[in-house]
Amino acid sequence: MPTVEDAKSMARAMEGALRAKNVTLSHGECLDIVARQFGLKDWNVLSAQAKRYEATAQRRASQLKGWAFLSEHPDVYDHGADDDLIAPGGGTAVIRLDPLLGPRRYPEHSRAFGCYTQTISAVPFHGKRVEISGNLRCQDVSHGATLWARVDGMPGHTLSFDNLKDASEGWLFGTMSWIDRKIVLDVPADAISLHYGFFLKGKGALWAADFKVEEALAEAQFTSSPMQHRSAPAWLTPTNLQFSDVINLPAIAL
Repeated sequence: MPTVEDAKSMARAMEGALRAKNVTLSHGECLDIVARQFGLKDWNVLSAQAKRYEATAQRRASQLKGWAFLSEHPDVYDHGADDDLIAPGGGTAVIRLDPLLGPRRYPEHSRAFGCYTQTISAVPFHGKRVEISGNLRCQDVSHGATLWARVDGMPGHTLSFDNLKDASEGWLFGTMSWIDRKIVLDVPADAISLHYGFFLKGKGALWAADFKVEEALAEAQFTSSPMQHRSAPAWLTPTNLQFSDVINLPAIAL
């Protein structure tokens, strides 16, 4: 995809070459021809898309401190810091599935999934309820977008999880202006890590702002049914350091 200036230069070169052959086309007509060479309807569409790609390139040249972006195909997403003058709390982050590249990697839109995540220690919240909240807005979201959070114990042992799938104020669809969402989870005493973030499923774009992670009020209600607390598997510990414990195996004929 050319930059806006690249496309304008191509249109000027075409205009000059045609004029040399006594063919006169306006600069606007040449711009539309350049756009069609890239499979787009007209110059307005090419200009908007080129500017979007320039913003994407700038975002990819930097990284949101403390956050990680996860996706099966991260190259088809525009994601990172964004500007929104009316965003609550100031800074904003965006996840947007590229309208051209996305369908090539995800012919089935429902398989497209992009997620921002952050991981912190669960120790400060042991035995408490934690509230993860943020403000979201979305544009043309096809399969849902919202917050998510998870509390883990030992590796592979999830103690609490919620993505607001069954909440009355849960997933966002279509186009919506800024709206708040929150998750309330229990943090057991054996929790090790707390993971949280926001995700976009399918097509469209999602913006997030003003995230908060704090102890919930005592009367705060869980946003989903608490998971049944399973006993954690035993830690691997040193064993047989004197090499005296031997397991007798069946004899093998030589």
